[in-house]
Amino acid sequence: MPPLLEVRGVSKEFPGVRALDDVSIDVREGEILGLVGENGAGKSTLIKIVGGLYQPDAGELVWRGEPVAHWSPVQAVRLGIEVVPQELSLAPMLSAGENMFIGHYPSRSGRVRWSSLHREAKEIGARLGLTADLHRPAGSLSPAQQRLVMIGRALARKARLLILDEPTVSLPEDEVGLLLDVVRKLRDDGVSVIYVSHRLEEVLELTDRTTVMKDARVVETRPTAGLDKPELMRLIVGRSLDEIFPPHGHALSAQPLLRVRGLSGGRVKDVSFDLFPGEVLGIAGLVGAGRTEVVRMLFGADKRDSGMVELDGEPLRLRSPRDAIRHGLALLPEDRRNQGGLVELSVAANVTLPSLRRFAWLRTVLRHRAEYRAVAERVAELHVATPSVRQPLKYLSGGNQQKVLIAKWLMTEARVFVFDEPAVGIDVGAKREIYGLVAELARRGAGVIVISSELEEIVGLCQRVVVLREGRPVGELHGAEVSEPAILRLCYAA
Repeated sequence: MPPLLEVRGVSKEFPGVRALDDVSIDVREGEILGLVGENGAGKSTLIKIVGGLYQPDAGELVWRGEPVAHWSPVQAVRLGIEVVPQELSLAPMLSAGENMFIGHYPSRSGRVRWSSLHREAKEIGARLGLTADLHRPAGSLSPAQQRLVMIGRALARKARLLILDEPTVSLPEDEVGLLLDVVRKLRDDGVSVIYVSHRLEEVLELTDRTTVMKDARVVETRPTAGLDKPELMRLIVGRSLDEIFPPHGHALSAQPLLRVRGLSGGRVKDVSFDLFPGEVLGIAGLVGAGRTEVVRMLFGADKRDSGMVELDGEPLRLRSPRDAIRHGLALLPEDRRNQGGLVELSVAANVTLPSLRRFAWLRTVLRHRAEYRAVAERVAELHVATPSVRQPLKYLSGGNQQKVLIAKWLMTEARVFVFDEPAVGIDVGAKREIYGLVAELARRGAGVIVISSELEEIVGLCQRVVVLREGRPVGELHGAEVSEPAILRLCYAA
């Protein structure tokens, strides 16, 4: 039998960028095909072409052996191709069941057949193992449940090919396993899946074959059973990644740069720690342990009920992020698109946002030439891949967006950097660069705090780790004590 879908010799160019160069892949009936590569390799453009959002400049798409002349979103849906994007896109006030049928409610004589909608939604939910009440507003569901609702929407449209783009980003580990089980079940039911992820462990565990893309081309397609993580990394970045994490920093100063004592507020209770110049300090814990809440209070973004923060022995009054920035604190939040940057604005506007006074004449007129020159220097220093500093941030890859946000804080000459999930949603090559930047900041004498759900990241980057459970510190690990088993023991200890 011919493949379900063939992409033959597809190329696509945008102004100044060749996004796809003679790309060919095929997806077979009832298989899971992994699609991996660095940010900017062409994966997103390929997905959008298969989904009908972009038209190829050259090449063709073939469905079950027949070329499709006029590929479009309507045609893709009609054939049974559904794309579930990385960002959750639900109507939060509508019920989960209604979200599954948005745009094609079952109806008769212009009236919605609610009983049919709820019956079919329940059947789809059972197929996905979705145990939540489908009458509840979708916005009240957990992230994993919302992801299943989005997959349910695809199944409600009779999907034959499901494209999942980073489906497990921001999911806790226990919910990741549930989602992977759902994908396997769909394959067993005959649904083909293209699984796009930077989490290589998931790709190796889940997929039947893996296609690797680099620099707008397909590098190789192999049976996944013949791959391991080092080999897959080598194919993705074009070189060996034996040492993805940089060596730990130098000996620490005797005097802390930052002291936090008795920080409390919301779920956070009595958190205390020190951060030394040149140190990378990890804050670990299960999802919901209060990690992000601690650093948001530290940054003045959330109100704290009590506690003291000192920088160089001087107490700080941090009532807002403006106070934190003024004192040399920087926060790179996990949600970089909604909280970290203004994606509709240019790279330059994002980099200079907290330091505009440096480029203002008489505090009223912005000196754009000086601004662009300073931003260009930072962008070059951090190897940000962008055609211009005037390029909107939204058009950059995830790794390059993260480097732009780091450049923003370097422009302020911050002394304390907080990275909340620094490498979420970015490829292995970009991760290596981000890790190198973290180590370089510490080498220059800054204090760095890293929060991560990936324990490999905490162990690889941090000299010391504070572990939280239910909003309270339950232990601290130093040097050789820092290991994944030791962190997990503290996370789960009674």
